[in-house]
Amino acid sequence: MPVGEQGFGKDKVFNILKTLIEKFPYIQIIAISGKNEKMKHQFDNLVAETNSTNNVKVLKFTNKIPELMSISDLVITKPGGLTTTESLASGLPIIVINPIPGQEEENANFLEEKGVAIWIKKHDNIEEKLYKLLNSPDKLQTMKINARLLAKKNSTKDICEILLGHI
Repeated sequence: MPVGEQGFGKDKVFNILKTLIEKFPYIQIIAISGKNEKMKHQFDNLVAETNSTNNVKVLKFTNKIPELMSISDLVITKPGGLTTTESLASGLPIIVINPIPGQEEENANFLEEKGVAIWIKKHDNIEEKLYKLLNSPDKLQTMKINARLLAKKNSTKDICEILLGHI
């Protein structure tokens, strides 16, 4: 399950990772700190302190997101266009964190309405939200199905055909 820091506030992302490690020790986690060296150090320290090196891998910036998504069951991220598209194409349920007002909030609402995402808002109980989702295999499976149905796997081909049809 990839967890990233992009835009949610570093303390909040740290707390999500900590909650996942402490309350859900049976899951494997890939925590991506991006180019934030301080966050990487905090993640590494947390993993060491909680003795969770067997189930938590911390990565810096990586261009291997599609590969990581292909081995994941869930993604925790901001609902930006690219990440949302990659998640849907991979058939992954999404836990939405800290969308930027405007397009990302609209994405978050849309994804929740379509049964693909759970949005953890600022004052939500993180542990409760995660517990409800991670202890409900049927809910996760439904979200995966919804993600695959919502994905537009042939969109590039469809766009090209439409454009070529007009020439």
